[in-house]
Amino acid sequence: MKKSDAAVVFAIIFATFFISLALYYINLRNNALKYLTDFSQLVDSYIENEIGLVSDFSEDLRGDDTDYSGLLKVGPNTYLKGIKSKELSIKYVLEKDGKYILLEIPLSTLKFPSHQFTVKLISNGKVLYSNDTSVIGTFDKVLNNGLLHQTQTTKSGFTAKIIPKSDVILFELSITLFWGIVPLTALVFLNRKYINEERDLEHSTSALLSIISDMALRVETGEHVEYRAINTRHVPLVKIQQAIQDLFSRYTEAIEGYKLTTEELENTMSQIEEMQSALEERNFLLINTLAETVELKDVGTGEHSKRVMQLSLGLATKLNIVDPEELNAIKYGAILHDVGKIGIPDQILLKPGKLSIEEFEIMKTHTILGERVVSQIPGWELVADIVRHHHENIDGSGYPDGLSKESLSLGAQIVALVDVYIALTEHRPYRIALTSAEALELMETMVGTKFDKELFDKFKEMILEREKGQNTYNDFYLESAEGGVV
Repeated sequence: MKKSDAAVVFAIIFATFFISLALYYINLRNNALKYLTDFSQLVDSYIENEIGLVSDFSEDLRGDDTDYSGLLKVGPNTYLKGIKSKELSIKYVLEKDGKYILLEIPLSTLKFPSHQFTVKLISNGKVLYSNDTSVIGTFDKVLNNGLLHQTQTTKSGFTAKIIPKSDVILFELSITLFWGIVPLTALVFLNRKYINEERDLEHSTSALLSIISDMALRVETGEHVEYRAINTRHVPLVKIQQAIQDLFSRYTEAIEGYKLTTEELENTMSQIEEMQSALEERNFLLINTLAETVELKDVGTGEHSKRVMQLSLGLATKLNIVDPEELNAIKYGAILHDVGKIGIPDQILLKPGKLSIEEFEIMKTHTILGERVVSQIPGWELVADIVRHHHENIDGSGYPDGLSKESLSLGAQIVALVDVYIALTEHRPYRIALTSAEALELMETMVGTKFDKELFDKFKEMILEREKGQNTYNDFYLESAEGGVV
């Protein structure tokens, strides 16, 4: 509980206590006024109705040969000793038809119903009647009006005064104070206890957060984590700590298990990667062997497809192609681009001279045959696309589908361009290879029809950069049929 909250609670309690006192005082005052009014009316009714002992007196207030003129007067009297009455009485003298009538009201006939108040009937300062018999006949020394007492004058001229009894007031105030002080004391005790618990909780929470933060840091750095509980009297916090301790214990066990699993998984993955690498290497050797087998049958060399692959991947890198799937498609598409020639008859494939139109049409089917072979391998759709379309031209004049630039994949355009360059710079039995510069000059005449200008410029830039380092391809042959490179 904050100090401001405690202050508000205390203020409410004190306000409630003082309001209770005020209400008690108002209720006490109202009851006193009611009792006083009822008593005054009772006295007046006795006199008006002449209830009591009535005696007639002469004009000089004599009766039974006794002169009472020195003791009695018209109206309220202070003489208490009984005249006709055998006991003390209130005396009131009325004048009627030239005679005087003495009304004596025995004190025993007046009954005041409340034990909470002391009532007095006074005349000339002398107490004539009171429910406290000890003050009858004495002179009243209490002021007429005050905080706790009320005074009224009856119609008959007596003074009626009512005063709360001090012992009753003290008792009732003690009860009121008791019911006010007890909850106040309890609240002070509980508030102090709550404040102490709150301080303990704040201290413990701060320490707990520090421990958890340190543990989190250790977890991030991979250090051993062990939770050490803090001392606290706060029961909920103790339970929370037990839960945290159990959580970290389970976490530690899980981490240890995770580390073991991770190590096993890393070992397994390492083995799988080694196996995958070996498998890929064997697959590549098989594929390369297949390509070289076709090339040995075709041109007598097993390096053509490998060179096409190397330059194709170089150009792909120059073009900032980084997608592994696309790079693999270019790699294997370049190696297997002529695999379909295995289905071309030897008399056409190995013919030293130019091919006839009919023979060239058969030769062109090697792209379709190659696609049919490659498409048997699941997931090699991009490779099959390159194999089928590596003889397409960007103006749509190529084969087998006559696709234009907008329909050709970038991989197919790369392999097509590199295949022409390698073919122009390779030695063949029936012609001399062009130099790199001559091949680039000839290929530049094909830009816009066979090759894309931007793609060719990047390729030329790459070749020139390579030649500055070393001239790898310096004398190759040109293969043609009906003016076309196959």
